[in-house]
Amino acid sequence: MKDLFKNPRNLTFLGVMFGLSVVLLFATMIPGFGASIAVVMFLPTILTGIIKGPKAGWLMGTAMGIVIMIRAMTMPMSILDPLFINPLVSVVPRMFIGVVAYWVYALIVRDSKSTGRIATAGAVAGAMGMITNTVLVMSALYLFYAEKITELMGIGFKVLLIGIISSSAIIEAVTAAILTSAIIAIYKKTSRGQNA
Repeated sequence: MKDLFKNPRNLTFLGVMFGLSVVLLFATMIPGFGASIAVVMFLPTILTGIIKGPKAGWLMGTAMGIVIMIRAMTMPMSILDPLFINPLVSVVPRMFIGVVAYWVYALIVRDSKSTGRIATAGAVAGAMGMITNTVLVMSALYLFYAEKITELMGIGFKVLLIGIISSSAIIEAVTAAILTSAIIAIYKKTSRGQNA
């Protein structure tokens, strides 16, 4: 982790990605655009994990989770936001987004320089990063607040889960796959021969 902060390029990269994450998070509050922006909200965390490694991905995910928790405390947007004041719901699940994205990407690419393989690895890693977020957040909500959610929303937790998976979760995973694949392929091509 210390090496991550010693390199000015790493600090700049982390700063830009964190700033972009915060902008995307608060942009979800814009009426009419919130849902479409929410789809790419965790893309900087995924990219950070793939490009800078699992420690950086963990750090970015943790920071993002803390910001989400603070927003839930200060500017709740939905009836479920008060539940995200719990760090086990807002912070802990986000810690693993960039970590999972990194390891999925690394396992597929290995030492290959093939553009096709890099793009494929980026797509799978992006999708898995978003799926990790959905699975861990929904699991935490179920463990701690299943009955509370039923009271608040008037529907069973399983109905809510099916609704999320069949709508936003699939869209988020597909969008993350497409964007991560494209961005990582371009990044690797332009940074070839340089230290990522």
